[in-house]
Amino acid sequence: MRPLSAPAFLLAFCGWAAGCATGPRPLVDAGYAARAYTPGRIAVLPPDVFVVLDQVGDDDPVKSAALGQAVSAETMSAVDRSLRSRGYDVDLLPRWDGVYGPDGTPVPGGEALEGLARSIIYFASSADGGREGAIGVPPRVAPALAAQVGAATQADAVLYVNVKGVVTTPGRQTATILTAVFIVVIVAAVILAVASQKGGGGGHGIGSGGGGSHASGGGWRAAPPVGGSSFRPSSWHGGGAPTAMSAPRAAGPAAPPVGGWRGGRPPLGAPRGGRVYLGGGGNLNLVVPLDEPVYTHDGSIAYDDPVFAGDELYVSMTLVSTYDGRVLWHARDALDLEANNPAHVDRMVQAFLNTLPPALPPAAAPRP
Repeated sequence: MRPLSAPAFLLAFCGWAAGCATGPRPLVDAGYAARAYTPGRIAVLPPDVFVVLDQVGDDDPVKSAALGQAVSAETMSAVDRSLRSRGYDVDLLPRWDGVYGPDGTPVPGGEALEGLARSIIYFASSADGGREGAIGVPPRVAPALAAQVGAATQADAVLYVNVKGVVTTPGRQTATILTAVFIVVIVAAVILAVASQKGGGGGHGIGSGGGGSHASGGGWRAAPPVGGSSFRPSSWHGGGAPTAMSAPRAAGPAAPPVGGWRGGRPPLGAPRGGRVYLGGGGNLNLVVPLDEPVYTHDGSIAYDDPVFAGDELYVSMTLVSTYDGRVLWHARDALDLEANNPAHVDRMVQAFLNTLPPALPPAAAPRP
């Protein structure tokens, strides 16, 4: 293959950089995308964060869990700010042990919220979860469980965020650089040795047949081998502390919206949704690869501790209607960001939620 010229290389690099800067391309319900209706109030489930702190030598699960806790709190704060800046009312009451009412009783309880999270994960990891653009007949996710969250929070939709990532320590980064330098020195020494051997062979030089190939050191994107570093370092579930809440609305997916669905409910006879995803059957404790579009709620991630390590985040966000479980908006993507940097966590959230259609002003929306 001919090497790229400098201008061609620069053009290719700029194209790559522009592609990386475009952000996720989401899947959006067609009515939502056309602004025929939009939720007014969004309940946010605690983020699921799985982060590995990649150190020199064995990775420390305790430090990874502490990092996951910090990233979860930063993510929740950034999501709250971003949704409010786009005009939505936000409810942060859901916790993994339930949504607590004024009397201290969790309604719904933790089992319902855990089941809803697994159902969203089932969708996000599916082929439907990899689609992009407007969709006329969206999938549905656990309609009964979504309705319970809506009844408890007065929310029209529920947002779930899942983050898998790796953060390399300064020592690990230095080790990576030294390894790369060592490989370059070895390759250079081999080339010089071959050149010196062929130098006295009749003046033909080394131009023909002297350039062998070697495997790239960036093959860590393959599935990790059995026996690699595999654990759930962040068994942390983030979320806010229980506070007083408004009186619950009537339960059930057909409950009328309260100050929401600005622009009106979908008209009668509109498609109610496609395939239904129900993934709340049990705790499977799945171990999923860090670098594949498969996510988990109560399992763990597998990280193969590559030679050439780097920071990366694999993110999935899903917005589900609390009236019929329709997927209103969904995006998943990989970002080259540092989870231990709050500014990068904010950039991660903005990259995703900036693709969410903004809320409609109440004055511009007919009452349902």
